[in-house]
Amino acid sequence: MKKSTLVVAILVGVASFINSSPGFGQHRKSRMHAPEILAMAKVNQWIKIEGIIQKDGSVLCHEVEFLTGDFLDDDWEFTGIVQKVNLKEKVFFVVRRPVKPGKEVEYDSKKSKFDSFDDVRPGMLVDLEGTYLKDGTFLAKEIENESEKLIIEPELKDEVQMVGRIGSVDPKKQQISVMGVPFQLTERTKGKSVIK
Repeated sequence: MKKSTLVVAILVGVASFINSSPGFGQHRKSRMHAPEILAMAKVNQWIKIEGIIQKDGSVLCHEVEFLTGDFLDDDWEFTGIVQKVNLKEKVFFVVRRPVKPGKEVEYDSKKSKFDSFDDVRPGMLVDLEGTYLKDGTFLAKEIENESEKLIIEPELKDEVQMVGRIGSVDPKKQQISVMGVPFQLTERTKGKSVIK
């Protein structure tokens, strides 16, 4: 084997080892299913949770990720379809949750004009960042129009994703609630947890 080929082979092997080994720039994530997820879930714990919206407003959960780190009150995130807009009250609804723009809200869109509350429309896919208030309102500091994703992934119209604190855990019903939205865990729900 030539010297240069040997060096390349060694470098590829080292890179592969680093990418697959916890402790070398990444954390190992353990995989869990519903019973382990429910056992680990605690009220006020930060998680990322996603699933398919049901007609009753609940969500059939397909993934939960337990998060670590220092989160602030305005680190909540929320992605879903705008169901209705009330221009007079300056509020719109995603998964029946009222969303209001904050005082210095930032509007963003990669493809279309989207720079004020007047541009928010039902059926639009939005990615929100902000604060979930005790009265059940999401106070947005950033509203991004991501509707162009619906062209490539039309199934996103039925999905929701949230990053926030767990509001409640019901092991009997196999539910975790975030922002007042009940996420129903099933045998198909997958969980991830970062192990340091």
